[in-house]
Amino acid sequence: MKAAVLAGDMAPLARNDDATPAFLLQRASPLLAAIVFSGIAAAIMGTVNAFLNVGAAAVTHDIPVAIGRRVGNELAVGRIATVMIAALAALLALRPGAVVAFLGIFGWGLFASTLVPTLAIGLNWAGATRVGAIASMTTGLFVTLVFESLSGLKVYKFPAGVTASGLALVLSVVVFFVVSWLTRDQAAGDLDADVRLIMEA
Repeated sequence: MKAAVLAGDMAPLARNDDATPAFLLQRASPLLAAIVFSGIAAAIMGTVNAFLNVGAAAVTHDIPVAIGRRVGNELAVGRIATVMIAALAALLALRPGAVVAFLGIFGWGLFASTLVPTLAIGLNWAGATRVGAIASMTTGLFVTLVFESLSGLKVYKFPAGVTASGLALVLSVVVFFVVSWLTRDQAAGDLDADVRLIMEA
């Protein structure tokens, strides 16, 4: 596409994102374009379907069970939750791209700061404790929620190269080590026998 534009064979594109569709529609065969567009549509539909199912399951099963209250008719509530989540996602998609980008950064930052220390350290260090893992996940959750929200609202700005997610990840790792060390007497009891066998192998 860049070569075609520079050669004057095609008009400059308004957006870089239009390069692939424009090339397929103007330079590729209709059959190839149809196959590529069908694959893209299938990937989008599959991703949307997976996230709707996960979201509905969390609302109708995971969260109620976690707080000790089960939903009576999970199927009906799940259908309602699916429609509501889809409507909310559609409304968010109509917002400026910065909002969608912020949610992506927020989600992945939250995922990294809460799970990475627990999985990376907890599954490889016999001194890790249950309390340390909980404290680490709580720290990552709180720091990411607070600082990413404040950053998104332009309340403050980190120095160049520093992100709220990175800060949350570092703090959650530190908290994991410190709390596990303080509660190290519980480490042996927190570790199941089969997990200990794998770690020592």
